[in-house]
Amino acid sequence: MKKIFIALALFLTIGAGYSQQSEPSIFATGIEGCYSNYYISFHERGAFEVPDGEHETVMVVINQGRSECYLAKAKVENGQIVAPVSVQKEDGTYVPAARMFKALNQEWLEDQNLEALYTITDGMSSLFKTQENYWVRLFFHTYIHPDHGGNKKAPPAKDLLKGN
Repeated sequence: MKKIFIALALFLTIGAGYSQQSEPSIFATGIEGCYSNYYISFHERGAFEVPDGEHETVMVVINQGRSECYLAKAKVENGQIVAPVSVQKEDGTYVPAARMFKALNQEWLEDQNLEALYTITDGMSSLFKTQENYWVRLFFHTYIHPDHGGNKKAPPAKDLLKGN
């Protein structure tokens, strides 16, 4: 009995450690707003490689389980985002995102792989944590793969395997 109790306690301790996440998960927390639709679309469809240059993006800001999406621009070099990112204003002009956020959270930044942090994968940036404890992600919407619909279902085996 004592061994079972120790094993159970160890299992719960390890499980609790793995369940703590450093970034929000739409699947675990159900983030409200625009983020889920963008993330799921990019995750399912993937995206073409984003070439060097300045590109329109959607910048998603997540705070306390809610997300807001803004039009933005980001420069890309060698598949990585180069600061500064700019946010579009109502009048169509762009201002540095630094006006919305002071900087990245330094404690969070120290734990990141700086070589991979700014890499674009499947048309998405990594999630970044700001000093204000907001999470920010960029979606390079002009590079998402076309939507070819859902997966086609196979016909019943009796129809497909005729004559085989």
